Amino acid sequence: MQSGITVSAELQDAFSRFNSDPSSFCLPVTITAETLTPLSPISFQGSPSPDAFVSALPQLSSVLQPKTPIYLLLRRPTSASTALIALTYIPSNAPVRAKTLFASTRSTLTRELGTEKFASTVFATEEEEILDREAWRERDGEGPNAISREDMMGEKERELEAVRRAEAEARNGTPSRDIGIGGTFGPGTGSGMRVSLPVDEAAKTALKDLQDSGLVQLTVDVRTEKIVLADSQSGVEPNSVATHISSSSPRYSFYHYPGSDVVIFVYTCPSGASIKERMLHASSRRNAITVAEQEGLKIEKKIEASGPDEITGDRLQEEVTPARDQGPARGFARPRRPGR
Repeated sequence: MQSGITVSAELQDAFSRFNSDPSSFCLPVTITAETLTPLSPISFQGSPSPDAFVSALPQLSSVLQPKTPIYLLLRRPTSASTALIALTYIPSNAPVRAKTLFASTRSTLTRELGTEKFASTVFATEEEEILDREAWRERDGEGPNAISREDMMGEKERELEAVRRAEAEARNGTPSRDIGIGGTFGPGTGSGMRVSLPVDEAAKTALKDLQDSGLVQLTVDVRTEKIVLADSQSGVEPNSVATHISSSSPRYSFYHYPGSDVVIFVYTCPSGASIKERMLHASSRRNAITVAEQEGLKIEKKIEASGPDEITGDRLQEEVTPARDQGPARGFARPRRPGR
């Protein structure tokens, strides 16, 4: 999917200078007036070297904003040569239109500047994925949570998934929170990556036994790559659900709302989780729901969040008893407040 946005002559010139200047660390790029345009380049603080790349990462915080997508063209010196990286940053809280526009334009950027000039492309939705040196070590296949490139979602799949999610938000009017690597969360068709991991029997039993006010939490054991039972509680009030959910590790939570037949699926994925954790959980969400349905649960409501603090009692109640249109006899309904 293409957006119709093109590379401006100004960006072509700026990229030519960036490409030929070894002291340039980053060339930020944005979309202005339907064209891709450059922002002020960022230089290495010292002589270019493999260590200089890591040392220069904090400088990128000056161009990263919580709700504003941006492209970052990065120079990464290695011991043998220099590699250019095309990084797309689409924050989780960015407006839907901006998400769609930047996601559908990212391939245009590299194609018109010359795909062969870039050693790799990176997609990020959190600042930590850009600024944290450990995140880069994991991409390199180093460190305790390292994963190989073959284990990651394909770049084209990520692009299509980001567009699909943004378009779904626009259609439904219910923005959800994007996380980390990506994955498919929806009907049985789509372009995203899904992983069918084995499920522990204890997890299946807990799902089958879920009762009114019960909360069952599943997670992916990264070491064994298996979906396991993280916790099971009974008599949980809506206002206290968040207190039972981990704030550091991803969770698939199934909550039977009190006094109803509604089971709410809550997917939380904290930004502090490792890349591998986020990748495995994101790509196994649909699998977790399928297992729950096979154990007799009817999942009618789904919530995504970056952490348990977003899962309030009011938010859960809103899923069970949403505001209803009372019809013309009641006149025009007042617009709902932003964020409601």
